[in-house]
Amino acid sequence: MRRDHRPYWMHSLWEAFENAWAKRFLTPHFEALGPDAKIVRPWNLEVFGPNIRVGRALHVVTRSDQPVSFTVWSPGDAQGAITIGDCCFFAGGVRLLAGGSITIGDGALIAKSVTITDSDWHGAYDRIDPRPESRPVTIGRNVWIGDGAFVGKGVTIGDNAIIGARSVVTRDVPANTVAAGNPARPVKALDPDGPFKTRMDLLGDPKGLNAFMENAYKDALKGNSTLGWLRTKLWPKAGD
Repeated sequence: MRRDHRPYWMHSLWEAFENAWAKRFLTPHFEALGPDAKIVRPWNLEVFGPNIRVGRALHVVTRSDQPVSFTVWSPGDAQGAITIGDCCFFAGGVRLLAGGSITIGDGALIAKSVTITDSDWHGAYDRIDPRPESRPVTIGRNVWIGDGAFVGKGVTIGDNAIIGARSVVTRDVPANTVAAGNPARPVKALDPDGPFKTRMDLLGDPKGLNAFMENAYKDALKGNSTLGWLRTKLWPKAGD
């Protein structure tokens, strides 16, 4: 399909269904989940384990072939945790795997198929330890982690940093730094004074943003009809 052929009522109904599904079946698995969360196809988001806390305006985009998982492994008296700040975005295929602690700051952008883990999950010699070593991972505010990157145990990434696609991050990355490669190394410095425009700016007024998005969808779907949408599903033609 070249464009969205749904009538506006269908878009609104689908969005209401996703929100209701997330509230009924997903929200109870969080230790805390702030208001204004938007999870696309929430049935593809797995929240497993205790102590998973998220701030306001969480945004997750999933697909059936790109599920997202927030996983805390806490056997016995171990107290693993994932803590996510306000206005963070996670694309399809993201995995957060915590045996100890993963902390992600406000406004972070985590792109498709990123893995962030605080443990190797097996020792070099002891590969059956149910409580493998972990070291905290800390992702700062307004950090952007590119497609397919890997962030390993004990890493701290400073505010505003950018991690290049497919990078393997095994050492700390300073604030206001672009890092890339395997292993990731600094390749560029950002001006700490910016000015930066962040997801905190975008989502600072949730009601205003919702009104803007609704008007944008109404305009984009204007003229679409139920019969027209049905035709594109049953008898698609060139240009649809």
